[in-house]
Amino acid sequence: MRGTASSTLRYRLNNWSAGVVAAVVLLTPVALGGNRPAIWALSALCLFAWSVVYFARLGLAEAHLRATVSIYAVLAWLFWILAGYMVLQILPVADLLPSSWLYLPGGVDPGTRISLTPGDTLLGLLRWLSYGLMFYLCLQIAANSSRSTAFLKVLFWIVVAHAAFGLLLFFEFEDAILFIQKWAYRGSATGGFVNRNSYATFLAIGAAIGASLLGNTLFSPRETGRQSRLVETLEGKNGVIVTVAGCLIIGVTLALTTSRMGFAAAVCGVAVVLLLSAWQGQRHLSIRALSFGTVAVAALLAALLFLYGGSLVERLESVESSANVRADLYWQIWSMIGDRPLLGFGGNSFEYAYPLYHQAPVNFDVVWDKTHSTYLALWTDHGLLFGSIPLVMIGWCLFQLIGILQRRQVEDPATVAAFGAVVVAAVHSTVDFSLEIQGVTYLFVAVLAAGLGPLARRSRPAEKA
Repeated sequence: MRGTASSTLRYRLNNWSAGVVAAVVLLTPVALGGNRPAIWALSALCLFAWSVVYFARLGLAEAHLRATVSIYAVLAWLFWILAGYMVLQILPVADLLPSSWLYLPGGVDPGTRISLTPGDTLLGLLRWLSYGLMFYLCLQIAANSSRSTAFLKVLFWIVVAHAAFGLLLFFEFEDAILFIQKWAYRGSATGGFVNRNSYATFLAIGAAIGASLLGNTLFSPRETGRQSRLVETLEGKNGVIVTVAGCLIIGVTLALTTSRMGFAAAVCGVAVVLLLSAWQGQRHLSIRALSFGTVAVAALLAALLFLYGGSLVERLESVESSANVRADLYWQIWSMIGDRPLLGFGGNSFEYAYPLYHQAPVNFDVVWDKTHSTYLALWTDHGLLFGSIPLVMIGWCLFQLIGILQRRQVEDPATVAAFGAVVVAAVHSTVDFSLEIQGVTYLFVAVLAAGLGPLARRSRPAEKA
């Protein structure tokens, strides 16, 4: 009886966790994409406050967690190693290190800490801890298969809501942000975000989720004794009409962002998701079916670009000049990394470190407060060793997702959605900083953790989560 009671309590708490996480993912992007210190603190406070209640109730009931740390030990170790290094960057330990490790050009005094801006590094640590906590809560949520699918659908409709919100601001409020006049990116839909590229990545992840839900319905095996597959698909509880409508809203808004790489990342993510869904559903893909699907998707993309992507197409003409500007910027950033390859300049310190390296031909009329490449940002902030830890963590997750897909667990589209989200993030992060914006990262973390839920289910398959 005690075991049943604790299992029921855990089930209810995980349902509540799903609501808390969904609320954070929904509300954070509204406030300028969540890219403000006050939002970082408030969202972290909500997650930590709920976690105190969550773990206290489980502890008092002597109920164990469904997704234990031991299952994800590699991730846990890597997570805390990077968190510990962020703490080290803040501490006054510079005098204990060789001066060559802390080099700054022009004879600038590096100070007593590794980080040039300890306060900003502390805020970066707060964000890192909040991402880890959300990830762990989402692992508990995804330990139940039916709840994982429901949670994924909630995340999808959160993105649809933000897409609709962006359309409302763009068309009905004369391209506004938070119902006031924009100060940047006029002519591009940005929703609650300031930057169109961050908004595009957010929408692209939502498109990958929508594609996984559609793929799971379209490619799942038939069950005997049921009504016509076409009728079931269109009218049944797993019908696609509403999901397709949500995907179209996302697609239209994505085109209106005029984000070139955001649109390309979405295409890559959706294509991978649909192919994986077909393979996972054990349905034979004939050349005819593949050709028809390719033509249908191409026609849909062409229609979106023709109707809503005029500005996006125009921006494609400036790809070469933009690439030249970025190449000059990246070359200077690599020189920064070369000066501090082991330690970096401190979390969130690029904005203050880069002026020491800024020179022509990189434009002086623009404030370069981001590296415009998340990979370079990690290495600039934390050095090549510690800065690669998040990449290794995502690589580990990707390896686990591949293993889950090979076991063909067709009942859960979250795994395919997580794979698509990784593709979107990996592609767009090469030339932009979307995953450095909290509203985008929360969504990415939630989807990625949901995709790893089957690992916890395999460990205790018979328990109620």
